[in-house]
Amino acid sequence: MDAKQRVGEAAAKLVGDGQCVGLGTGSTAKYFIEALAHREKEEKLLLTCVSTSNASEALAKSLGLKTVPFARVQGIDFAADGADKIDLQLNLIKGMGGALVREKIIDYRAKEFVVIADEGKLCKRLFGVVPVEVIPMAANAACKELLGIGAQEALVRMQEGREFVTDNSNWIVHARFREIKNPKKLEMEINEIAGVVDNGIFTKNAKMAIVGNENGARVIKPVRG
Repeated sequence: MDAKQRVGEAAAKLVGDGQCVGLGTGSTAKYFIEALAHREKEEKLLLTCVSTSNASEALAKSLGLKTVPFARVQGIDFAADGADKIDLQLNLIKGMGGALVREKIIDYRAKEFVVIADEGKLCKRLFGVVPVEVIPMAANAACKELLGIGAQEALVRMQEGREFVTDNSNWIVHARFREIKNPKKLEMEINEIAGVVDNGIFTKNAKMAIVGNENGARVIKPVRG
């Protein structure tokens, strides 16, 4: 069993009967969804699920989980989602798969949001590529303005020779930063750029992470101060 499967299964064990569950997106979240579907089938948990992407919704439905649109739920009890980078305060960089906007809508609103990842995602401070979802007409201007607030480079994400299109019919800009000393400030600065829908810096609501390696999984809590 690899690290991603370990943490996905560990997170699925935390879900309670009758809960509304937010389903993350990506390779680690896939294991969570699979383990959750197995638990519901075996234990008849009567779950309702909301998905952070079309791909996660399709997987959940194929495994027999009940999925509903976010607009139809009164609240989200539990959400589990992966991360590309995790710092000591459990600030995150997420969304390299392009689902960052829906991930943030759900993960920020969950009563309990658990981050699941392999230990290689841990770092003292965030750095590297931050995905930014933009309205297509604003992409070039947003790239210039991202450089103006400290990005080393900002490029529209391409896939098979064309602009990558999100589930929201927008584009993704990959903005590369050196060490991010104040993630909350940068999250806000990026979102103030006209034409930006949201970005992949997550600074709210993650109170626990389950990280794993080939030998097991462990829980980490944010380091304060």
